[in-house]
Amino acid sequence: MAWTTDNEKMWNLTNPFRQHWEIGIEWVKDERAEISMPINENLLQAYGMVHGGIYCVLIDSVLGTAVRGGYGFDTKPVTTDLNVTFLRSTGIGTLYATAEVIKAGRKIAVGRGEVRDAEGRMLAVGRGSFLVSISE
Repeated sequence: MAWTTDNEKMWNLTNPFRQHWEIGIEWVKDERAEISMPINENLLQAYGMVHGGIYCVLIDSVLGTAVRGGYGFDTKPVTTDLNVTFLRSTGIGTLYATAEVIKAGRKIAVGRGEVRDAEGRMLAVGRGSFLVSISE
């Protein structure tokens, strides 16, 4: 059975980390997904820009969502590698992260993601690998 947007929204409510960061689920479809996160002054670094770690959180989170979307209910993906390149700074507003799985193996999934601001400007890109733990 496919993992849907509604499934991810329900799962998201049980995830304290995501609740702390107010991560929202925009959509999940097959091996692709989009999430969002509101940025306030508490997430800015000393120069008034979003801290780079926020881009990492978004890319890691949306990649996990895309993996669940592709593998379904019995999957518990765990990040094994994450690489993020920062392209542009931004400030307060809502950020959107999209991802797609580019290799769905039996034990490892690899995906790529990006973070954009509300105007659609690309802020960061990344790639991550996930150990895919499938219940038997």
